[in-house]
Amino acid sequence: MRTTKKIVSAVLAACMLASTAVVSSFAATADDSSAVSSDYARDNSYTKAAEDIDAQYAYSGNDLGVTYTKDATTFKVWSPTATGVKLNIFTKGSDDEQGASKVASYTLEKMLVDGEWNGVWTITLVGEWKDYYYTYSVTTTDTTHIGSDATKTYETQDVYSTATGVNGKRSMIVDLDETDPEGWSNDSHVLLDKSTKSSVWELHIKDFSYDKASGVSDANRGKYLAFTESGTTLNGEGKVSTCIDYLKELGITTVQLNPFYDFQSVNEAGDDSQFNWGYDPVNYNVPEGSYSSNPYDGKVRIKECKEMIKALHDAGISVVMDVVYNHTYSTDSCFQYTVPNYYYRMKTTGAFSDGSGCGNEGATERAMYRQYVIDSLKYWVNEYHVDGFRFDLMGLMDVETMNMAREALDQIDPRITMWGEGWAGGDSYHPTNTCSGTKFYPATQANASRLSDRIAIFNDGIRDGIKGSAMEINDVGFIQGSKSSAKGVSYGVRANSSGTYKWKAQAPSQCVTYDACHDNATLYDQIIASTGLADYGERNSEAVKMNRLASAIIYTSQGISFTLAGEEMARSKDGDTNSYKSAADLNMIKWQNVVDYADVVSYYKGMMQIKSAFSPLTAMDNSYADKYTFTKKVSASTNQISFTIQNDVEGEWNKMAVIYNNATTAADVTLSDTSVTDWVVIANGETAGLDSLGEVTGSTFTVPARSAIVAVDKAGYESAGIKSSNGKVKVNYVYEATGEKLEDSVILQGSVGSGYVTVPSAVVPDTFIVSRIGGNAEGKYTSDMQEVTYYYTDYIPESLKNADFNGDGEVNVMDATLLQKYIAKLETPTVDESVLDLNYDGTFNIEDSTMIMKYVARIPVSSGKVTVNYYYTDADGKQQKLTDSIVFAGRAGSTYKSTAFKVVGYAVDPDRMPENQSGLIPYGEAEVNYYYIASSLDIKLHVKHNGSLTWTPYLWIWGSDLKGKDSGNFMSEWPGDPMTKGENGWFDYSFTYKGAGTYNVIVSDNATNQTIDYKGFVDNEMWIVIDDSAVMGSTYLTFYTDNPDTNPNAPIAEQVTLG
Repeated sequence: MRTTKKIVSAVLAACMLASTAVVSSFAATADDSSAVSSDYARDNSYTKAAEDIDAQYAYSGNDLGVTYTKDATTFKVWSPTATGVKLNIFTKGSDDEQGASKVASYTLEKMLVDGEWNGVWTITLVGEWKDYYYTYSVTTTDTTHIGSDATKTYETQDVYSTATGVNGKRSMIVDLDETDPEGWSNDSHVLLDKSTKSSVWELHIKDFSYDKASGVSDANRGKYLAFTESGTTLNGEGKVSTCIDYLKELGITTVQLNPFYDFQSVNEAGDDSQFNWGYDPVNYNVPEGSYSSNPYDGKVRIKECKEMIKALHDAGISVVMDVVYNHTYSTDSCFQYTVPNYYYRMKTTGAFSDGSGCGNEGATERAMYRQYVIDSLKYWVNEYHVDGFRFDLMGLMDVETMNMAREALDQIDPRITMWGEGWAGGDSYHPTNTCSGTKFYPATQANASRLSDRIAIFNDGIRDGIKGSAMEINDVGFIQGSKSSAKGVSYGVRANSSGTYKWKAQAPSQCVTYDACHDNATLYDQIIASTGLADYGERNSEAVKMNRLASAIIYTSQGISFTLAGEEMARSKDGDTNSYKSAADLNMIKWQNVVDYADVVSYYKGMMQIKSAFSPLTAMDNSYADKYTFTKKVSASTNQISFTIQNDVEGEWNKMAVIYNNATTAADVTLSDTSVTDWVVIANGETAGLDSLGEVTGSTFTVPARSAIVAVDKAGYESAGIKSSNGKVKVNYVYEATGEKLEDSVILQGSVGSGYVTVPSAVVPDTFIVSRIGGNAEGKYTSDMQEVTYYYTDYIPESLKNADFNGDGEVNVMDATLLQKYIAKLETPTVDESVLDLNYDGTFNIEDSTMIMKYVARIPVSSGKVTVNYYYTDADGKQQKLTDSIVFAGRAGSTYKSTAFKVVGYAVDPDRMPENQSGLIPYGEAEVNYYYIASSLDIKLHVKHNGSLTWTPYLWIWGSDLKGKDSGNFMSEWPGDPMTKGENGWFDYSFTYKGAGTYNVIVSDNATNQTIDYKGFVDNEMWIVIDDSAVMGSTYLTFYTDNPDTNPNAPIAEQVTLG
């Protein structure tokens, strides 16, 4: 630690010396710096003021905040802009708690060094002050008015807080030693020799255990302490492991936790149903209280956070902390209240630069914020034993600070990991130079060569190559069949370190290889949305193949392997692409998926084993770059990507062949590398791992549709002797009458002795039912391959079960004959006529007789379908389809419910509404027909603030056609048109729609702050309310179809998805 402190002190000294020589320049242009998002080097009066403060007042001590002993407590506040600081002491962390009172206030004095003030205010209180809470009242100017009378007084928590009360409004004096859990002194970091050996699982703390099926105790679900519960099983049944034990079984090396510093967006005093990702920092060095069992006592969250980390370490899992130094929740922060306009980047206008999209951005190039960030990282490493960091919007931080952070962490242990997003969230305005006088370079992909090669960057090239653009859930990538996406995958195979595609990493160590994260859609949701194969959360065979193919790409590519928690069990958020504040039960990991997608879990497990067993895939450097032989150019558009990799590590396989096939049919692929002719396949479309799945002679492989093949040279396989210790279970799904496979078999694998549970296939249509099970549906893995077969028979509609018309106890030809007599009116039915409607078409006739005869003859009569059509009449009087038909298929007698198709420009003809909008699916086929007539194209929108803001809303509106594709803008120039001030605080705007479809809206304050794309509206009039308290985010609109001022129950406007 002493060495580390000296390094930081030396850096600050350099900043202070160099900043006196910095010359502000207003001539810099946007071209001066390369970045993914636009960044602009702009110096102004705020820049100059910050430089002057750095030169005169930058403080190199490591004692800011509170220094506690049982005999005295010292407080130090860095605020060179302040004219006075008072310390306020409280008994509790809020006034709402029992026994809350203010103890006293004390005036801090300036700290002088050699007779000169260093910008620090200090006071020492003698005696025992442990467990009291405190704030500062800071009377201060801003950075550009030092020495003036333009002061304001702010009450704020300590910038350097290490403990706080509920909701982080008051800091707390703690003895950190008392927060150490039992065994903490024996806890140690879990660090990998190579970061590229990581299998990272990105996780939100609440998501981990909020599902009751997790088996975690009710008291700990969604909390830090959930991680401390070992032996948890699905539904507490003792059969299938969940949570920590599941991670160990899966083979995860690293858990990356979404923010768990103290954030604003969840009320810690509220109920546990609240949810937020937490990318809205308040107190960087304090754990979030909502994950603790008691958010009021500041020590509890610290202790329980440490217990979580220790539990992960005890399981052999490394802990990476997601940190967000690029912005704070708002500028009503301890930073702004302590040294106004210093810690944030400012525009010339006095507005905050907003490259984060959250209203502000942290000025990491300034000496004291730079020191703060580095000290904060070290604090989490030393006090909490955190093993690494993920940097949110790292592109807003400067390269120099990031490299200095790398050096500081290296002094502790060079194996501590660092990776981040090499982009910003919007336009960033930063100074020309940093506090050291060197040119400011943003830590973006474009500046990867300036960063340490051990600061990794997320590779959006392979991400979008695998599954399609993360910004558009309907977009397709390689796994969905896109040939043009192959390029992103091929370059990503070597971690973007060989050749340039979008950006170039210096080495595999500088690349995070992934296909999805907490942002945007889950992998499985994007597969479903882009293909339409099934509903969200519904298992589909083809979608599962694509999920497995994505896994094969991730784990046979170089770089740091990274997946979203639950990706390996086809995690779904019902298509929510921005679930940052959606319901906890939508975001949570649904642990039943461990069973329902056990084959996919097993596949990921096997792919991880393959990667860890083959050194070229985990190389940190470029030593294997020329050991790859691609069959086609890496820039090729193709359905098949294939390559071989030569290995030189003894005791491992000598060569590996990898083939990805995204086509809908099997493909014969011949490798260009013919040096090996005898291969052992270790991964195919169904299973993956270290065991032989068969052999191939020659250089041509038959690769099944939408799958991968991984093979290794036979000689190397036999000499290395690398084998799996897992047991396997093969599960078959067979139509018993014929022996036909109703669904592909799946392979499950797990540690010998661990439990497995099989389930009937969710993909087999419900017109089949399980008749019997061969083998043990549940059990434990053994060293031998076990087999389980689900045998199916045809579903029998309830109507036929009740067709014993003659009362002889069975349904047979005699009942069919009697039904025919009823139909021919030769006999009077002795049962209600509704019972005679066997095929559910609403009447009884000869078709019902035919159905029962087929049943008696053992011909399946289990299924039916209803087709819903949407018609309009064109200008020539011809009937046309307005959109594609929808088909309800399933068991005869099951229910269906159709809905009208809603678009602007057409409305359902009220005189021709179908009578069978809902009902029962008949045996056979039926139709529901909706007929449309032209409707009004005139749209009226009304927008109103719900708070004190008064800015005029600007509207940007564009259309989407009947296929859901963007069809054109209704405004000519961004940010669109200003609305007209109307009555009662409403702003009004009218326009005429073009064509037919839906319309989409962005609201902004003339482009400085804008919403997300709100899409899919069809109503001709809407009332839109701006949540003024949330405008620093981008989702602050609520849409109504009636005026909420006059109708408190105004309906929420529907958003329609077309295509």
